[in-house]
Amino acid sequence: MIASNAHLRYMDSMIAKLRVWPIWKELKHFAVSAACEDSSTSTRADEFCRGLSRELAPSCTIAKEMWLFNQLCVPGLRAIAAGEAALAQLIIISVHHAESLPDAVKRWIELWLGHRKGHNIVLLALFDPVYAGVSSSMRGYLQDVAKRGDMELLVKSEH
Repeated sequence: MIASNAHLRYMDSMIAKLRVWPIWKELKHFAVSAACEDSSTSTRADEFCRGLSRELAPSCTIAKEMWLFNQLCVPGLRAIAAGEAALAQLIIISVHHAESLPDAVKRWIELWLGHRKGHNIVLLALFDPVYAGVSSSMRGYLQDVAKRGDMELLVKSEH
Protein backbone atom coordinates (compact mmCIF):
# COMPACT_ATOMS: atom_id res chain seq x y z
CA MET A 1 0.00 0.00 0.00
CA ILE A 2 2.85 2.40 0.71
CA ALA A 3 4.30 1.91 -2.78
CA SER A 4 0.84 2.45 -4.23
CA ASN A 5 0.41 5.73 -2.31
CA ALA A 6 3.88 6.89 -3.40
CA HIS A 7 3.00 6.03 -6.99
CA LEU A 8 -0.22 8.04 -6.74
CA ARG A 9 1.56 11.06 -5.21
CA TYR A 10 4.16 10.93 -7.99
CA MET A 11 1.45 10.76 -10.64
CA ASP A 12 -0.48 13.62 -9.02
CA SER A 13 2.59 15.87 -9.05
CA MET A 14 3.45 14.85 -12.62
CA ILE A 15 -0.05 15.66 -13.90
CA ALA A 16 -0.29 18.92 -11.94
CA LYS A 17 2.84 20.23 -13.68
CA LEU A 18 1.29 19.93 -17.12
CA ARG A 19 0.66 23.17 -18.98
CA VAL A 20 -2.77 21.78 -19.99
CA TRP A 21 -3.82 20.67 -16.48
CA PRO A 22 -5.99 23.76 -15.72
CA ILE A 23 -7.88 23.09 -18.98
CA TRP A 24 -8.17 19.34 -18.37
CA LYS A 25 -9.60 19.85 -14.87
CA GLU A 26 -12.61 21.65 -16.34
CA LEU A 27 -13.44 19.14 -19.08
CA LYS A 28 -16.70 17.19 -19.08
CA HIS A 29 -15.42 14.66 -21.62
CA PHE A 30 -11.85 13.40 -21.82
CA ALA A 31 -10.50 11.17 -24.61
CA VAL A 32 -7.51 8.86 -24.25
CA SER A 33 -5.92 6.84 -27.03
CA ALA A 34 -3.30 4.25 -26.10
CA ALA A 35 -0.97 2.00 -28.05
CA CYS A 36 0.37 -0.85 -25.94
CA GLU A 37 2.91 -3.52 -26.69
CA ASP A 38 1.15 -6.35 -24.82
CA SER A 39 -1.19 -7.14 -21.93
CA SER A 40 1.24 -6.01 -19.21
CA THR A 41 1.89 -2.65 -20.87
CA SER A 42 -1.86 -2.32 -21.46
CA THR A 43 -2.45 -2.84 -17.72
CA ARG A 44 0.09 -0.10 -16.99
CA ALA A 45 -1.75 2.34 -19.29
CA ASP A 46 -5.08 1.37 -17.74
CA GLU A 47 -3.74 2.00 -14.22
CA PHE A 48 -2.56 5.46 -15.26
CA CYS A 49 -6.02 6.25 -16.66
CA ARG A 50 -7.70 5.11 -13.44
CA GLY A 51 -5.46 7.44 -11.46
CA LEU A 52 -6.14 10.28 -13.88
CA SER A 53 -9.90 9.77 -13.58
CA ARG A 54 -9.62 10.39 -9.81
CA GLU A 55 -7.99 13.75 -10.53
CA LEU A 56 -10.41 15.02 -13.17
CA ALA A 57 -13.73 16.68 -12.39
CA PRO A 58 -16.25 14.24 -10.87
CA SER A 59 -18.64 14.87 -13.76
CA CYS A 60 -15.97 14.16 -16.40
CA THR A 61 -16.39 11.01 -18.46
CA ILE A 62 -13.32 9.33 -19.91
CA ALA A 63 -13.44 7.65 -23.31
CA LYS A 64 -10.49 5.30 -23.60
CA GLU A 65 -9.34 3.46 -26.71
CA MET A 66 -6.58 0.88 -26.29
CA TRP A 67 -4.73 -0.65 -29.24
CA LEU A 68 -2.15 -3.40 -29.15
CA PHE A 69 0.90 -2.93 -31.36
CA ASN A 70 0.02 -6.00 -33.45
CA GLN A 71 -3.36 -4.43 -34.29
CA LEU A 72 -1.56 -1.36 -35.66
CA CYS A 73 0.10 -3.61 -38.26
CA VAL A 74 -3.27 -3.86 -40.04
CA PRO A 75 -3.65 -0.72 -42.22
CA GLY A 76 -7.42 -0.41 -41.70
CA LEU A 77 -7.15 -0.72 -37.92
CA ARG A 78 -4.17 1.64 -37.88
CA ALA A 79 -6.25 4.26 -39.71
CA ILE A 80 -9.13 3.90 -37.21
CA ALA A 81 -6.71 4.11 -34.27
CA ALA A 82 -5.03 7.18 -35.78
CA GLY A 83 -8.40 8.90 -36.20
CA GLU A 84 -9.17 8.31 -32.53
CA ALA A 85 -5.73 9.52 -31.44
CA ALA A 86 -6.11 12.71 -33.49
CA LEU A 87 -9.11 13.62 -31.32
CA ALA A 88 -7.66 12.57 -27.94
CA GLN A 89 -6.39 14.85 -25.20
CA LEU A 90 -3.98 12.16 -24.00
CA ILE A 91 -2.06 9.73 -26.19
CA ILE A 92 -0.27 6.94 -24.35
CA ILE A 93 2.47 4.72 -25.70
CA SER A 94 3.17 1.95 -23.21
CA VAL A 95 6.16 -0.22 -24.11
CA HIS A 96 8.94 -2.44 -22.90
CA HIS A 97 12.47 -1.10 -23.34
CA ALA A 98 13.79 -1.48 -26.89
CA GLU A 99 16.02 0.35 -29.35
CA SER A 100 13.04 1.77 -31.21
CA LEU A 101 9.31 1.52 -31.74
CA PRO A 102 8.01 -0.95 -34.35
CA ASP A 103 7.47 0.51 -37.82
CA ALA A 104 3.68 0.02 -37.60
CA VAL A 105 3.56 2.13 -34.43
CA LYS A 106 5.65 4.85 -36.08
CA ARG A 107 3.27 4.85 -39.07
CA TRP A 108 0.32 5.17 -36.63
CA ILE A 109 2.05 8.13 -34.95
CA GLU A 110 2.70 9.86 -38.26
CA LEU A 111 -0.94 9.35 -39.28
CA TRP A 112 -2.46 10.95 -36.18
CA LEU A 113 0.23 13.61 -36.05
CA GLY A 114 -0.86 14.75 -39.51
CA HIS A 115 -4.56 14.77 -38.62
CA ARG A 116 -4.69 15.99 -35.06
CA LYS A 117 -6.95 18.82 -34.20
CA GLY A 118 -5.44 21.92 -32.60
CA HIS A 119 -6.28 21.10 -29.00
CA ASN A 120 -4.07 20.55 -25.97
CA ILE A 121 -2.56 17.10 -26.32
CA VAL A 122 -0.16 15.31 -24.03
CA LEU A 123 1.95 12.42 -25.26
CA LEU A 124 2.70 10.00 -22.42
CA ALA A 125 5.38 7.32 -22.72
CA LEU A 126 5.20 4.56 -20.12
CA PHE A 127 8.34 2.44 -19.92
CA ASP A 128 9.54 -0.56 -17.93
CA PRO A 129 11.71 0.05 -14.87
CA VAL A 130 15.03 1.67 -15.75
CA TYR A 131 16.97 -1.42 -14.65
CA ALA A 132 15.20 -3.45 -17.34
CA GLY A 133 16.89 -1.56 -20.18
CA VAL A 134 17.51 1.76 -21.84
CA SER A 135 15.15 3.35 -24.34
CA SER A 136 17.02 6.54 -25.14
CA SER A 137 16.51 6.34 -28.91
CA MET A 138 12.79 5.65 -28.44
CA ARG A 139 12.58 8.55 -26.00
CA GLY A 140 14.39 10.81 -28.48
CA TYR A 141 11.95 9.85 -31.22
CA LEU A 142 8.96 10.65 -28.97
CA GLN A 143 10.53 13.98 -27.97
CA ASP A 144 10.76 14.82 -31.68
CA VAL A 145 7.11 13.79 -32.22
CA ALA A 146 6.00 15.99 -29.32
CA LYS A 147 7.98 18.93 -30.64
CA ARG A 148 6.59 18.54 -34.17
CA GLY A 149 3.06 18.26 -32.80
CA ASP A 150 3.40 21.07 -30.26
CA MET A 151 2.52 18.64 -27.48
CA GLU A 152 3.72 18.16 -23.95
CA LEU A 153 5.65 14.95 -23.42
CA LEU A 154 5.63 12.99 -20.19
CA VAL A 155 7.95 10.01 -19.80
CA LYS A 156 7.46 7.66 -16.90
CA SER A 157 9.43 4.53 -16.07
CA GLU A 158 7.93 2.12 -13.57
CA HIS A 159 9.78 1.89 -10.28
